Amino acid sequence: MSWQDRLAAARLGRRRRQRLTEFCRDLALHNAGWKLVSLLAAGALWFFVNASERNTETAFHVPLELRNIPPHLMIVSPRVDFIDLRVSGPRTLLSRIDAERLAIVLDLSGVRPGPAVFRILTEALNLPRGVAVVRVTPSEVTLDLERVARKTVAVHLTLTGKPPSGLRVTDSKVAPEVVEVIGPADEVEQIKQAETVAIDLSQAEPGLIEREVGLETPREYVSFSASRVHAQVQLEEPEQTRAFTGVPIVVRNAVYRTTVTPATVRITVRGPRSTTELLELDHGAVYIDAAGLEPGGHTATPSVDLPADVELVKQEPTSVKLRVLREKRKING
Repeated sequence: MSWQDRLAAARLGRRRRQRLTEFCRDLALHNAGWKLVSLLAAGALWFFVNASERNTETAFHVPLELRNIPPHLMIVSPRVDFIDLRVSGPRTLLSRIDAERLAIVLDLSGVRPGPAVFRILTEALNLPRGVAVVRVTPSEVTLDLERVARKTVAVHLTLTGKPPSGLRVTDSKVAPEVVEVIGPADEVEQIKQAETVAIDLSQAEPGLIEREVGLETPREYVSFSASRVHAQVQLEEPEQTRAFTGVPIVVRNAVYRTTVTPATVRITVRGPRSTTELLELDHGAVYIDAAGLEPGGHTATPSVDLPADVELVKQEPTSVKLRVLREKRKING
């Protein structure tokens, strides 16, 4: 090939390359905006698909349910209420797990007193295929079980505080008087009575106190058949003895004139301090009922009118001589 032919061929190649470059440039710049949007959308779709299929991890707080506990046994060890579960898998699969429906169940049927060890199995969780369990915490649970015992004990009413003004407790009671205690056999055996929450008497007033009070729980795994009882406490003032001397004897309902020997008596009474301190034996408080007595000499025991909460301790003398005269009494009016 001559040099003229080679020169013509080179020029033809340059023109072809120039036309190809212009074609590619026109192709790239034609609808450039739409092409850029399409490119970005394709990239986002690629990222989403690949990211959703990439494995990730998440954690769940799964409740632990204990079923079929024998009625004659009870758990006396700290309870494990939740299991921490960590799983791995594609994000799309993990998002389909309903945490509210997850639960791990331990079947305690057939267990005996003493420690029992249970492995935490996750097969029953029905996780989606493609989701793997990474970690279970704790991986096993130990439960201590003891035989349940019952017995009846008396309820003891607990009182605290010194009553004011010398008040004293004259009576106290609770209802019910006995309760059933339920719990582990060795602990139930040690309980002798059920103690109530204390009633403070330091600000109490005279009279009857009625109150609903709770029972003190003696131990963590022990309970009573009743949680509260009805309590009654009777508070009274201290008693005081007081003597009245020279109290005149009055004759009542006499048709005839009368004389009494001796004409006065000594009276000793006992009752609440505030009542006895204010007590006055007025004229007629000590008397003899002469209704139906005929004239002549009689031996009579005077009666004494006293408040209901005051009692007669002593009367001196206990009997007197009553003389009924034949002269009838003058009736005024």
